[in-house]
Amino acid sequence: MRSLRLGIAVLVLVAAIGGTALAGDTPWFDLHNCSMCKSLSSQAGLLEHTSWEQHPISNGIVSVTTVDPEHMKAFKAAQVEMEKVGARLQGGEQMYLCGSCTALGVALMKGVQHETVATSQGSVWILTSASPEVVAELQGWAKRNGKEMEKMKSEKM
Repeated sequence: MRSLRLGIAVLVLVAAIGGTALAGDTPWFDLHNCSMCKSLSSQAGLLEHTSWEQHPISNGIVSVTTVDPEHMKAFKAAQVEMEKVGARLQGGEQMYLCGSCTALGVALMKGVQHETVATSQGSVWILTSASPEVVAELQGWAKRNGKEMEKMKSEKM
């Protein structure tokens, strides 16, 4: 049920995208300032104990989030915070979003279908579209996320 609510929070986020900067105007990831991302970074140790994989499929992407067992409580707390951010956005509050969150929101506004499946170690998020252009946009978003995540890892080393 919580995963369904998180999916709804993402849709609410999409409705508020109009008041945010375009993806090119902000850092791709801004883990400490983005209203959505900081829900994750504010949980001590969560980012270091979570991995995200995004894989293309014929009609979209599959995003797999894996969390070390001892950090699942923090992951669930972050999901609750994201739901709260979504509710605030739905209420009309303008919030800062990083390039990745903005780009995803723009894609979702184009009618992307999505389903979240909670797992014992995180979640699986399936995003699909019947539009080849939107599929390409989703896959481009996922590819850039992968590159930006690798860049962040190499900068920390």
